[in-house]
Amino acid sequence: MKNQIKSFISVVLIFIVIISFDSCRKNFSLNEFDNLTTDSLHFEGSFAAPIVNTELTLINFLPKTDSSLWAEVDADNLIHLRMYYKNLLSPTFNEIFHIAPAPAGTPVPADTFAIQTDTSRMKVYNKLLSGKLFFQNPSITFHIDNYIPIVTFFKIDTLTFHQSDGTALTHTSANEFSIAAPTVAGTSEHTDIVLDTTEVPLLSQVFSPVPQFISFYLSSGSHTPQTLPYAVTGDEKMNIDVDIDLPLDAKLDTIVMADTMNFTLFNDERIKSATLKIKFDNGFPIDGFTQIYFTDSTATGGTGNIIDSVFTDTNLINISEEGWHLESAETDAQGIVTVPHESDIFIFLNQNRIKNLIQRHASKMIIRGNLNSYMQDTGLFIKILGDYTMGVQIAVKLDFEASTNNI
Repeated sequence: MKNQIKSFISVVLIFIVIISFDSCRKNFSLNEFDNLTTDSLHFEGSFAAPIVNTELTLINFLPKTDSSLWAEVDADNLIHLRMYYKNLLSPTFNEIFHIAPAPAGTPVPADTFAIQTDTSRMKVYNKLLSGKLFFQNPSITFHIDNYIPIVTFFKIDTLTFHQSDGTALTHTSANEFSIAAPTVAGTSEHTDIVLDTTEVPLLSQVFSPVPQFISFYLSSGSHTPQTLPYAVTGDEKMNIDVDIDLPLDAKLDTIVMADTMNFTLFNDERIKSATLKIKFDNGFPIDGFTQIYFTDSTATGGTGNIIDSVFTDTNLINISEEGWHLESAETDAQGIVTVPHESDIFIFLNQNRIKNLIQRHASKMIIRGNLNSYMQDTGLFIKILGDYTMGVQIAVKLDFEASTNNI
């Protein structure tokens, strides 16, 4: 009898330790029972522990090393998606005018040169940003360093956005821009040509859906004869960089993002049921649906091999076949968040679901969201700032039934 009392006290102390310290760790176990030396002792109860406590920002989901797209935050804390293509085009004097080498004073007749960009060089990062984006103030800037000593016109005949399904959206233009010319050998003149929604009205729509490639068909040359101010070899170039700036003053339609974390909580068959308390603290002006998946160890950021999902009971309020309805933060008339939205959800996992997770080796948890702009139907553009966060907290209450091994 004394041994049983002593063992019972040991068990109680074990659970006090678990409850006291588990908030600092992600894994715990009932294996302490296996190490007890006592007569048969049956123990039932429950205890709670946090398993996820994190804050996410949109910039965490954007590529940091992809050469064709990155994200940055401006002086007003607004996130911009940026793409920059160095020396996308570099036509030479001879490719345009066909008369070099030539000495100073040589007359240069009017001529035109057509340029088609290599589509594969302007690949847009679209692994993350599936869905549709409508930008209020996008811009495409041509940075031109001209070493050709002839004032040259520059015309963007067509601007094409190629979708992954083979379709394309094309803008045609008759507008011409003037490229300044150097007057001293070995120097250059710099010209910036900016395409925005004033110049190309459909520019706010061309990233809906996010294109796979972008291409240009350009023409350049001179409409009138000119005279060379100095001798040329014919290798003088017009170097053209393309800079795409997409400030996230935008409307979002079904943007998909996902985050993966390790998960080893249910690896013990003595756990009979679990209740998950999930809290979303949404500081983004975005709503949509979110789902939490349990997957096996092959999951690497996508859906992986899905074992189970959390939000399955569509009889509950705010749960549909798409998952939990994540309500947006409120915004003011300028699209800036004023009040974050908090959601608290309780999900019960019965013994059969627990056993399924154990037997199929659940080891990853994926939070996946299909997101849309707040008040999408009103046409309001919202601003995504660098300090917006999505707080996600998940705690679990486990109901267990365990016995000592020494019966």
